[in-house]
Amino acid sequence: MGGYGTYLGFRIKFSDDVEEKAKAKDLHPKLLGGMFFFFALGATGGITSLLTSDKPILESPHAVTGFIGLTLLTIQTILPSLFEGNPGLRNVHGILGSSIMTLFLVHAALGLQLGLSY
Repeated sequence: MGGYGTYLGFRIKFSDDVEEKAKAKDLHPKLLGGMFFFFALGATGGITSLLTSDKPILESPHAVTGFIGLTLLTIQTILPSLFEGNPGLRNVHGILGSSIMTLFLVHAALGLQLGLSY
């Protein structure tokens, strides 16, 4: 979801095709909103799993990257409402979004490592 959502964000910024840009503008926030929802559910499940296993929460690198990622996604969600007053925030939104996706790739690798350690 995040990879395709990121692609759509770049299509909004760089496409010259008006129809493609309109479709991307429609789908981009919906897709990434869904990603945020599922990641938040995953965090809830992960914390619940740790609590039921009597393991400390928020001590693993996976938990830390997840918390940072969800915090940055929250900021990322607020930025579009500020575009009208400050068009330069569109660039910040793109750079931050790409950085968040890189963070979530690291997060996925840490999650795989954590899962294989059980």
